[in-house]
Amino acid sequence: MSKHDCRPGPTEERRREVTQLIPDSTGKVARLRSEIGMDGYDSLPLTGWAVVATFVAGELPEVTVEPVVDDDCMGPVPLGDLEEEVGPLTLLEIL
Repeated sequence: MSKHDCRPGPTEERRREVTQLIPDSTGKVARLRSEIGMDGYDSLPLTGWAVVATFVAGELPEVTVEPVVDDDCMGPVPLGDLEEEVGPLTLLEIL
């Protein structure tokens, strides 16, 4: 891999690099739907946003912005990281 090629090598797995941008408070709530029917994830306080770079072997990186919600167990967590723990979630709206 050349030093200008930012694609991961063929032996690397999918990985996420997260930078959280958390303001002091947003005063907003993220309404969610658990796709597997888990309770307790209907609405969570929105604490900010995260910039996420996802790397997949052999592909160019994908950069996205995700809401950061305040989970009782994990604290402030980007939505994608929370999904890895509790299963697929759909962001319905931010109020």
